[in-house]
Amino acid sequence: MKNLNELREILGRTMEGVLNGSVTVDQAKAVATVAAEVNTTARLEVDMARATDGDFKGSGFLDVDPTPKRPQIGQEGRGR
Repeated sequence: MKNLNELREILGRTMEGVLNGSVTVDQAKAVATVAAEVNTTARLEVDMARATDGDFKGSGFLDVDPTPKRPQIGQEGRGR
């Protein structure tokens, strides 16, 4: 699993597996537990990017631009 989209695909396949009987509830719970931990680390990357005003680029797991989208001081309302 290299990125958030792959995690979503895994979770979707797991849910389908539970519904069609090829994945047990216990297996699905294990997948969900690991996914929650991965989500926690992704949230930490977002927090770090915010705390460093975008200087921290992260691991690439999240497909986002961490650059802040805040207007610069004195630039509010220009160009609209």
